[in-house]
Amino acid sequence: MDTVIRVEGLTKSFSGKQALSNLKLHVGTGEMVALIGPSGSGKSTLLRHLSGLACSDHGGAASVRILGRSVQEDGRLDRRVRRVRADIGYIFQQFNLIGRISVLGNVLMGRLGRISVLRGTFGRFNAHDKALAMAALERVGLADLAGQRASTLSGGQQQRVAIARALAQQAELILADEPIASLDPESARKVMEILRDINETDGKTVVVTLHQVDYAARYCKRVVAMKSGTVHFDGSVSALTVPFLNQLYGGDLDASLLPPAAVMRSHPLPQFELAAA
Repeated sequence: MDTVIRVEGLTKSFSGKQALSNLKLHVGTGEMVALIGPSGSGKSTLLRHLSGLACSDHGGAASVRILGRSVQEDGRLDRRVRRVRADIGYIFQQFNLIGRISVLGNVLMGRLGRISVLRGTFGRFNAHDKALAMAALERVGLADLAGQRASTLSGGQQQRVAIARALAQQAELILADEPIASLDPESARKVMEILRDINETDGKTVVVTLHQVDYAARYCKRVVAMKSGTVHFDGSVSALTVPFLNQLYGGDLDASLLPPAAVMRSHPLPQFELAAA
């Protein structure tokens, strides 16, 4: 299996507080990996470093490589990082859409890394770009809303537009930072099913940070649990027992980490998650 993500010795501090500590992570082609852990454990910070949106501390031996290409070394972004970013689709918790323009216009933004600066500056998207964007909207079930302003959509619909943008980008790696945190259970289910379909049907590598543990168990085969800026656990979801989760999150597992009762009735938790350690 080829390595899509290779992180070595990643350390990051904010105002003297360490957010990431000598972190190491390897993710192979076609994997769908869930990042879980308590708030402040470093999940979102890690994703920002993977995409080159943040730099590690200087003075170490930190290295981040994506698809065999350097993103950063020792706190310095690679000068060709923009080319690497063209292959990384980043899905934000708060969607990052331009509300005043159409749904199609937002999806076309995913093409900017694939076209010339001149075409991008003047919004000169050709028929091929528009066909890719419409196909992406069809894939997420929103083709009929292509001409509608993005600001008029529900939160779940906006997140699906963000996924369509990554599809139109033709990204090889999808990084999704808490993509269902602010969504209702049905919208969350749709988003996770689309991400799983992209992984299984297209063979794209997907890394998703999740707050609700059962979604990680349901949609991902591999889980990386983070705590205090380090990898606390890396392995199969079958290891996610209640005692382990209590230890990871500190004390009794917060009920907010589990889905509402309606979701649990229609999508029961895997039996292994209820097993003793």
